[in-house]
Amino acid sequence: MSVSGFQTGDSVVVTGAAQGIGRAVAVALSQRGARLVLWDISAEGLAETEALCAANGASCFVQQVDVGDPARIASAAAEAIARQGSIFGLVNNAGIFPRVAIRDVTPDVWRQVLGVNLMGTVFCSQAFGAHMADQGRGAVVNMASGRALQGTPRGAHYAASKAGIVSFTKSFALEYADAGLRCNAVIPGVTETAQPLADSTLEELHSRGKRIPLGRIGQPEDIAKVVCFLLSEDAAYMTGQSVPVNGGAIMVP
Repeated sequence: MSVSGFQTGDSVVVTGAAQGIGRAVAVALSQRGARLVLWDISAEGLAETEALCAANGASCFVQQVDVGDPARIASAAAEAIARQGSIFGLVNNAGIFPRVAIRDVTPDVWRQVLGVNLMGTVFCSQAFGAHMADQGRGAVVNMASGRALQGTPRGAHYAASKAGIVSFTKSFALEYADAGLRCNAVIPGVTETAQPLADSTLEELHSRGKRIPLGRIGQPEDIAKVVCFLLSEDAAYMTGQSVPVNGGAIMVP
């Protein structure tokens, strides 16, 4: 079975595309000739991302989708497949991280975080995986987190969801390899997005970057380039892998 990579004109779905890493991934793919399907709950953010991608000549199909809702995932995926004709790539980037300590976390918050981050990844992959398998080609890239490996105060729910994504990536890769699909994950370190800025100032984030071997925190574009690589022909012999992109931070005690 020959497993291929992204080709110009292929359609790629990006979840959580309204800002941050998701937006950077969409823009990077638009520069590489992708046709894009953009998912998020924010209509305003999606419109901004669509405009940036359209400026690069990309065709965009925009859908408001809450990936915490499996029924909405299924209906939106069917609509996207019908609209695009075929889908080659899926980037599972959507995620949430409400800060709360273990002693204070409620069942509802725990379910909400795992519902969006982990179940969203699972059911988006299910919805598009069957279609990709029918085509005999496709690639999925999941967004994990360094917190999956290190844990984090006030974020056990988030760390658990991202650890689950690392495991799910391997399982999906094993289950779909015979169908010609690949599945890998990216493990970003601290990156300049809205998420870490929820409890740190920009100055504090950049101060943390001084302790990273490469001397800075990540930018969304740093992550986006690796996502594009994992979708590409250059990564055709990679599947089931989780790739840290953190400037070497994982080596710092």
